Amino acid sequence: MQPRKKVKPRVPKIKMKGNDRLEKSLSKRGAIVKRFATVLISIILIFSFFLFTSKKKDFIATISIEGIISNPEETLNDLENINKSSNAKALLVNINSPGGTFVSSKELYDKIKEISKKVPVVTYMREMATSGGYLVSLASQKIFSNIGTITGSVGVILQTAEITELLEKIGINPIIIKSGKLKATPNPLEGLSENDSKYLNDVVKSMQLEFLSLLSENRNIESKTLEIISDGRIFTGKQAKELNLIDFIGSKSDAIQWLKDEAKLPPNIDILDFSEENQYEKLINMRLFDKNLNFLKNNIYSGFLAIWDPKL
Repeated sequence: MQPRKKVKPRVPKIKMKGNDRLEKSLSKRGAIVKRFATVLISIILIFSFFLFTSKKKDFIATISIEGIISNPEETLNDLENINKSSNAKALLVNINSPGGTFVSSKELYDKIKEISKKVPVVTYMREMATSGGYLVSLASQKIFSNIGTITGSVGVILQTAEITELLEKIGINPIIIKSGKLKATPNPLEGLSENDSKYLNDVVKSMQLEFLSLLSENRNIESKTLEIISDGRIFTGKQAKELNLIDFIGSKSDAIQWLKDEAKLPPNIDILDFSEENQYEKLINMRLFDKNLNFLKNNIYSGFLAIWDPKL
């Protein structure tokens, strides 16, 4: 006799009622939300831990001043943060600027000068550091530039245009009522008198003297050389070195090495960029970001898989 085959009893399918389906769906969604919250909290804790530990490390701060110098509020805020940090052991100022307003340049100069009283500060000039750009560099203890860097243009300029003849040709006669002869001078709608020109020249010379005063205060330059510099001409890095406008011909790496030697810093000290273009790196230490990027990516990726795949 052949053994009987065991027949599994059929289990009748129980149709889920609407409420049961809704309850199961909500339960599943609740589990997903919990997984998401867990992963999110884990990510925050990981970042907080590394941020906390990275803030304890000493670093060389760097700041970049590029383009026209005007309303540098962001850079001034960054410099203030550097000034307040007890872990900032030196400052590298990267300049690539044709200059800007005297006031904005002087504000940057003052803040960098304040920092230089606490830690070593060095400037590295890139393609150009002229006029206000050079003025800012004077706050540093040492100035490096490339041999082909354009610098100099020491001085102040005031520009205007006179369109009185043009207005006359097209039949427009400006009517100007002002409280004093020099009010709103220069004005494109009226010509410059000899007295107006003298007045404006005195204003420019006053600011020029301030610029030259900062130059004399920070650089050991002979009066004869100062006369040559003050006519507003530009110089190459090589010429600037000969005139003592800068200290060294070198690279950015050379400037950083000078800071390490001056402040007796370890060779592997972190370099932390405070430039406006690197807001993300200001929040996360660059060294932290490089070393732990893969770790964070893998954990975040796994976490999101866990959120969307209930089997994980």
